[in-house]
Amino acid sequence: MDAKSATRFKQHGERAIEELSLALTLAKEASPADEFLRLRTSVGDIIARIDTVLRDNIYKDHPGLDGMKD
Repeated sequence: MDAKSATRFKQHGERAIEELSLALTLAKEASPADEFLRLRTSVGDIIARIDTVLRDNIYKDHPGLDGMKD
């Protein structure tokens, strides 16, 4: 993937993680504890998979896009 496409892909992935995190905040406020824990586990797995895709497919080929690296 070229750098421009990788940048856009990263932005969409990060936006997806942000939206899922916001959904969890809503679920925490609106759900019973046991339901929230199930949702948190499932959504946490999805967030982890998106992060892995970014790491394995974007940051590997374009390390400058990884904001965690110096």
